[in-house]
Amino acid sequence: MPTILYGAGQSRAIRTLWMLEELGVEFEHKPISFQADTKTDEFLAVNPNGRVPTLVTEDGEVYWESMSINLYLAKQDGGPLAPANLQEDALATQWSFWMMTEMEKTLLEVLFYTLGAMGYPKDADKAKEYEALLARPFKVLEAHLSSREWLVAERFTVADLNVASLFPWAKMAGIDLGGYPSTAKWVDACLSRPAFARASARP
Repeated sequence: MPTILYGAGQSRAIRTLWMLEELGVEFEHKPISFQADTKTDEFLAVNPNGRVPTLVTEDGEVYWESMSINLYLAKQDGGPLAPANLQEDALATQWSFWMMTEMEKTLLEVLFYTLGAMGYPKDADKAKEYEALLARPFKVLEAHLSSREWLVAERFTVADLNVASLFPWAKMAGIDLGGYPSTAKWVDACLSRPAFARASARP
């Protein structure tokens, strides 16, 4: 059976679409809606957690949670995106989960209040209130990137991909990175990769 990825590109599945494109993996993409299609009996039989992305490998193994899937794919491939040693492995995990715990929820609040999406009212004041909370993690990222090109090594890795995958939403929310020049440069370098463009073109 082919490798299958469930999840539309407008969801967190973009992270795994990007990873699969970086690795050149042949896969079947099922761009299901995270709001409706994940509640069907058919999908819940694949992933009882009812979330995307969900990856089904060629041998029928099922993986979910975008950070876990991407770390798995990188290590399975063993190429330059993968951790080269135990230290890089720990740092890739650190930055991936840091993004999820320190940035993602707050940034989504900014996005939803800015756009009036996902049941949120359009409220510029609320959006600014949540955006102010991002200053702390943005400062952490800026300090780290001020003396290096990439997050954990002298090359683009799964850590960069996982963390940078949040920033297209930041752009959609109109968040200005002008006060964080090292971060802005890094984001541009990550999001200018051809694999990200290919992933973004998917439904």
